[in-house]
Amino acid sequence: MTEKFIQQQMYTRERGGIFHDTDGYDTIAISEGFDKAFVKKYLHPFCMYHAPKTLTERGEKDASRYPEAVTIFQPETGELVIGQSVFVPADFTGQRSTFFMHNYIIPENMKDDWIKHPEMIFQLNDFKTSYDVGSGKVLAERETVGHVGKDILLMKNDLLDVLGITEVNFKQLLFAVMSSIAGKKKVFISLDVPVEEYSKYALQLLELLYLYLPFAHRRKLGALTFSSEPAGKNYLHVMFYEPGTLNVADRSIEKQFIFDFAGGCRISGVEIDGQEHEYLDFALHHFSQSKRINGFLEFAEMALSGLSGEQKLELASYYQLTAIYITVTSGNLSIYQKNKIGFLHSLLKFSQAKIEAKPELVQLFLQLIAEEKLAADPGSALDYISAVIAINKSLRCDEALTFILETLEYYQHDQLFDKLWKAIEQDNLCHEALLMFIKEHPDYDFLLELYLDKRFKQLVRIEDILNELKIMLGSPYLLSIEKFRTTAIKKAISAISNEKKPFKAVLAVSDFKIEHQSAPFAEFKNKLLANVKMALLRSMRLRDISTQEILSFGTIFPKRLNVIDLKDAKAKSNFQVANVLYQLISSPSQADLINLRLLTVVEREQLRDVLLRILRNNPAPEQIPLLLIAFGSEYDGVDYQGLFEHLVRHSNEKTIPAFIRGNARLVESEPSYKRSLRKYLITHPKSIWKNRALRNELKEIKNYSLQKLLKEVEIETASPFVKFLKKNGLKLGLAIVILGGVGGGTWFGLDYFFGKDKPAPKTIETATDNMKPSVDDRKEDLPISLAGFNQAVVGVDGKSFDIAIEGSQVKKIYGQVQPNGEQSLFLIDSTDHSWPMDLGSYFNPSPFDQNGMLIEGFSFSSAEYDLTGDEIPEVVIAASNGTSETYVWVYSVDTGGPKQEPAILKPIYTVKGQRDVKLNDKKLILPMDDQDIVYEFSSESKTFVELVEQKNN
Repeated sequence: MTEKFIQQQMYTRERGGIFHDTDGYDTIAISEGFDKAFVKKYLHPFCMYHAPKTLTERGEKDASRYPEAVTIFQPETGELVIGQSVFVPADFTGQRSTFFMHNYIIPENMKDDWIKHPEMIFQLNDFKTSYDVGSGKVLAERETVGHVGKDILLMKNDLLDVLGITEVNFKQLLFAVMSSIAGKKKVFISLDVPVEEYSKYALQLLELLYLYLPFAHRRKLGALTFSSEPAGKNYLHVMFYEPGTLNVADRSIEKQFIFDFAGGCRISGVEIDGQEHEYLDFALHHFSQSKRINGFLEFAEMALSGLSGEQKLELASYYQLTAIYITVTSGNLSIYQKNKIGFLHSLLKFSQAKIEAKPELVQLFLQLIAEEKLAADPGSALDYISAVIAINKSLRCDEALTFILETLEYYQHDQLFDKLWKAIEQDNLCHEALLMFIKEHPDYDFLLELYLDKRFKQLVRIEDILNELKIMLGSPYLLSIEKFRTTAIKKAISAISNEKKPFKAVLAVSDFKIEHQSAPFAEFKNKLLANVKMALLRSMRLRDISTQEILSFGTIFPKRLNVIDLKDAKAKSNFQVANVLYQLISSPSQADLINLRLLTVVEREQLRDVLLRILRNNPAPEQIPLLLIAFGSEYDGVDYQGLFEHLVRHSNEKTIPAFIRGNARLVESEPSYKRSLRKYLITHPKSIWKNRALRNELKEIKNYSLQKLLKEVEIETASPFVKFLKKNGLKLGLAIVILGGVGGGTWFGLDYFFGKDKPAPKTIETATDNMKPSVDDRKEDLPISLAGFNQAVVGVDGKSFDIAIEGSQVKKIYGQVQPNGEQSLFLIDSTDHSWPMDLGSYFNPSPFDQNGMLIEGFSFSSAEYDLTGDEIPEVVIAASNGTSETYVWVYSVDTGGPKQEPAILKPIYTVKGQRDVKLNDKKLILPMDDQDIVYEFSSESKTFVELVEQKNN
């Protein structure tokens, strides 16, 4: 099909046609080159004629009584089809009626001229009503088609009078036709006019409506000027039907727009009363004055360009355009003042596409924001700015940016400030344009500073700051703004200074990445990282630094800094100490190669404090070299005594032998080390010398000086008698044994030799007391008095004592004065397991001073004796001054139970007496003045009960 000419097609019942050789209905002639597929698909379904029922029922043969049926439709291919179908009383056989149809097909490129000149469509008078097939099947292509050209508005009033249509009805018709074109409902109209003139009046009414239809609707309108009854058909929106044929019972018809002017002006489906219809009112106003609205239609065409087909057909679009058009043409802003936000949204709708071709809209927008200067109404400011941002998305004008900034300044102290910025951030282009505008106009710098402060205000953790930066740097143009860079770095510095885990935070900065890497970002990150590193050095708390953080320090500072460049004294000092700590912790075996003299005295002290703390938790064998540094001092060398105490408290039994082995050389070279090691092995309650396996392990260390020391330790820790023999030789030992067998006088010499130079408390002995039972006798629960108790033996250092019981349950009781001056007491059971004892809290007053030391004049003694009758002897401990005060503790001991249970050693009774204690017949007897107070264990009450007093013998 050619697009330069108007095509023709003729259709009727004939002997053969274009598509069929047999008799019947067919296209009998078409223009040359016309697309036959188009004819079959689109034209044939519309080649029809439904004669009036009133005429066919009476068999009317007069063709002049039958109305023409004009069809107008526009398929999706874009053409405009205008056709006329007429009644023919007899076909080629002369025996039956038929119809003849003539169609003009206006190509799409010519259609707009027809649409903008409605008379060419509705006053076309060049239709044929018959055709001589003998003239051939080819019709001429036409450049023009004849039409009358009358001004329909001049006959408007007469026409409406004839049809019985009011201006209100016209408004309803216009609404219905526009709605039908935009939607799916059909418009069915009946006219109260002679049937033979039906199409004439229908065409005139259509033309009148067409004048007030927007161009977008004109390009879609389809109509049929006569049908014997209303029926829906594709591409047809308006159908004029024969009066009296409306089937009101048909629900599908009932849902359509009905204008039954011939049936008493019955109108249904149109409900516009009481509502504002700006465009309909505008059109009706001009219609009343018989004025065209071509200016508005052209304006609407311009404003709607670039929008979707749906938007071009929406009634709402024309309501909005009416307000804009009136404002533009009148210069009056009253409509805008009534609903500013709604007006701006209307402008926004039509500014979204091809804004460059809509200068009237651009000018109006600039006029409005110039008039307002800023969005001063707090109730609508956010919506107003959002609309300005959205409109400026297409315009990109500085006037809009100034308007936005002036509004921000107006609300800088209001909560709206944040909300306005959030609205700006929603549009990346506007956000970028605004920030670049501020960059070029320093007067607005303070707004950017306020904005950035608020963005970062609630963020205190570096993780949150980096997440915010990642979001913000989705707009990479921010990196070109110095204010952004400095604010972000300041916030990060502040966060590092307050982070609980600053090393982890700096590592997070080091790992910080964004989706789109760039040279500006790399430069920014390097500067950010350098600043947070300095912040770390300034705020580093060495007293709290952990081993992991020290190792992280090495990752953060892979290269040594030039400390001369560090101006901050605290940062410089922290770096020096942390750097040495990293070297020590990462390579402890190289500790002796590190020159600590590069640090100041204060820094070295800090270093030692850190090492002491981090080595407190069971130091690993490889960390042992660090202990010598940790316990070093400026003038007194290494505090070896403190070092051993540290190892006892904070390491396991394998660490101390490893330490001694690794530092065996120090026994000869460091006298203070030798003294401390000797003291630890001999006197410490937890000395590994007491463990046979560990003792043997020490003896296997191949170092002469150490082995010599260990021999001394072995002598000092031996029993008094063995110690005497080892010191004085075998002969002297034999002599003592012989002398000891002869008489008791020599034992005094031994006691004196062993350090027992303090005379024992005086006691009043009875005959029974002088009979001190043997160990075997005690096992049979023979009577025991205080004189028969095992006495405490003071150690060579004067700070420890033993009570050797050698019973079935308890081996001995051991006392030790601690470095803090307090005395600790332990019970050593038959399995060599030690249990701490607390004697001081049971009496008030007590035989102990505030440090747990026995008050001068008191002495300790102890015995095993079965007082409960369970054949398991209890431990009875006494502290006595030998004259007037004796304090007694009774402990139950069960070494057969699990060692972790404290119930193994349990105090079951405490009592205070005078000068003596007796254990006899499973009773505890305390001589008091001239009588004995007897206590017996009750199995029911699980404690001792006082029996009847007995007279002393």
